[in-house]
This record gives sequence, structure tokens and C-alpha cells, in this order.
Amino acid sequence: MPATLKRQIADSLRSQILSGQWAEGTRIKEESLAEQYGVSRGPIRDVMLELSKEGLLQALPNKGASINALLSPKARSICLRTRRDLETLALREGFPNWTQSDFTKIEKILRRFRVAAEVGDLSEVIEHDVAFHRTIIENYRHENLRILWLPLMTTMALPYSRHQNLMESHKEHEEILNTLKADNLKGAIRLLKNHIQ
Repeated sequence: MPATLKRQIADSLRSQILSGQWAEGTRIKEESLAEQYGVSRGPIRDVMLELSKEGLLQALPNKGASINALLSPKARSICLRTRRDLETLALREGFPNWTQSDFTKIEKILRRFRVAAEVGDLSEVIEHDVAFHRTIIENYRHENLRILWLPLMTTMALPYSRHQNLMESHKEHEEILNTLKADNLKGAIRLLKNHIQ
């Protein structure tokens, strides 16, 4: 199976879990996921292993996996500060080397984000939210910060409750990008720090 399809399945499941579509402790079965995505059980097993390493799933011996518990408020606060520090570092150090293709990629993510927000598709919004921040991390090309960042990102429920509607979240991300396009790195970092909460 192409790696891109496996990543799409992982992104889809990740966003479903982060949006709260499954309650803590819900059992996830390989067979039903394989049927849902029209693939064999092997790739689903790989995706479930990946999500277990990220802390979203808990492997159950001979029984598949279940949705893992969310972090306690204290642990979440520590992870949040670390995530904010990683993304700030990635943006500060990586932005001077951004190319037009980096801007094009993030603009494409935000277009899809907007469509999902307009129709109220929380699962899709979360997928594009994660993709936006992953792009910032991956554009820091000196080191692979993704291996540190992804578990932090996925073990926290994204706080969409603070928004009156999903378009507010889109607007925050768009404002960060527009500030970067204006070559105002300090302003973009300030917006990013305020956004990650």
C-alpha cells in the first residue's frame, strides 16, 4: 500500500480520536477499520501501532486496541508548554529558509481547513489544524523535531470549545500565515504562542 494512503488513514483516525468521536476505552477493531477504508488488515495494524506510539491508542494483547485516556490537566500543561517551545523554535529558526513551495503547501492546507470549518466538519478541521502545525515543524530542516512534537500534539485534546465556531480557529491560523507573508516573524511567533493553549 502506498505510504501516502497509509498516512491519510493515520491522519483520518487521529483527527477522529482528537475530535472525541470515540469515548475513552472504546475498542478499535482492525477488521472494521480495514473494511471502512477498503484495505487489508496489515496496513491498519501498522497505523494502529503508529497511533499507539503517539499515545492515542492503547494496545490490547490479542484484542486490537482501545482509545487511550486523555492527559490530566497538570500533564497537559507541561506538554502544552513543550509543544509551544518546539513550534516557536521551528518557526524562528526555520522561517528564514522557507521557500515559495512552503507557503503554497500551507495555503493549500488553509483552503481545505476553511471548507471544513464552513461546513462544520470538526474531524476534517482537526486534520488540517494538525497539518498546519506539522508543516511549521517539518520546515525546520536542521533536526527532526517531528518525533518529539507529534506525541505532544496527539496526547492533548485540541481545545475547540474556546471557539464560538470553527471559522474562528481558521482565522487564527490564517492570521499567522498572513503575518509570515508580511515578513513579520516576531509578530507571527507572538500569534503562534497565543494560539497554542
